[in-house]
Amino acid sequence: MKRLSKKHRQWLLITVALLFVAGPYLFSRAISPWRQLSVHRTSGISEPQTPERAQLRIACYNIAHGRGLAESNWDGGTRDERLARLDEIAELLRKIDADVCVLNEVDFDSSWSHGVNQAEYLAQNAGYPYRVEQRNFDFRILFHKWRFGNAILSKYPVTNASIVDMPAFASWEALFAGKKQGVVCDMHVGGLSVRVVGAHLSHRSETVRADSAELISNLAQESSLPVIVAGDFNSAPAGFPECIRDPYGRNAMETFDNSAIFERFPVDTPTTSDTLTYHSADPSCVIDWLLIPRKWKFLDYTVEPSNLSDHRPVYADVMLTFSD
Repeated sequence: MKRLSKKHRQWLLITVALLFVAGPYLFSRAISPWRQLSVHRTSGISEPQTPERAQLRIACYNIAHGRGLAESNWDGGTRDERLARLDEIAELLRKIDADVCVLNEVDFDSSWSHGVNQAEYLAQNAGYPYRVEQRNFDFRILFHKWRFGNAILSKYPVTNASIVDMPAFASWEALFAGKKQGVVCDMHVGGLSVRVVGAHLSHRSETVRADSAELISNLAQESSLPVIVAGDFNSAPAGFPECIRDPYGRNAMETFDNSAIFERFPVDTPTTSDTLTYHSADPSCVIDWLLIPRKWKFLDYTVEPSNLSDHRPVYADVMLTFSD
């Protein structure tokens, strides 16, 4: 048998090395479209009785991958420390007791959070019988995995879940790693079917945020069901702290406002820190929002003071309107 030349052996070693590095990555990207959305039933947790009144408590919370106030996702502590923080977040969610909770920056199997499915863990420990998992980024390089996105926790059965395909900040990034997207699902509460959109808008471009807001507004306009939109929008409207515009003068929150579809709170510029959502250690702006249909009514609105993430959780009781 003829021996390979030194040059051929070198090329063989290079090829094997490339396959070792690129193989897991290419496989993870190839199968990512089939696992970017999933609906789950939490074992051992029963759903509550259907409420008799037309009232709903909704919440949103960017949990920052469970890293707490650490700046880097890799600095969130050991597995036990991360789990202890998730236990505190679950306890906080139990206290808030929302019917529907939209979570952003949730890890489903990421190396920096030690492979824990945080949506599953929080649903189980916060008492939510239903959850939707939606992956924004999903790839693997060697032994490290990045799999995270949005989740919706619900006390009521979820149906017709689908992806909201929002514009990408960079097309190459979307191809090679993923992009911020949204999730939309339907549920039946108190005799009324509602549609919930969970979204995490771009943190790098107001143009992308405004385009995403327009897309979501069009989705709501075309919906036969009343639509709730919740999440970290990374945007503040005119008159609010840290409001910015893109080169075309557009602003994502104003795009939502101009659609005339949604009601939001706060409406006026916050005068105290108790309605500011970011940064939790020293809040200076409102970028986490709950949007409800115009014909609905905010009964109350709360920004929960918490340092378990760099964002503060937001929740509200809203009165549902059954008329057309």
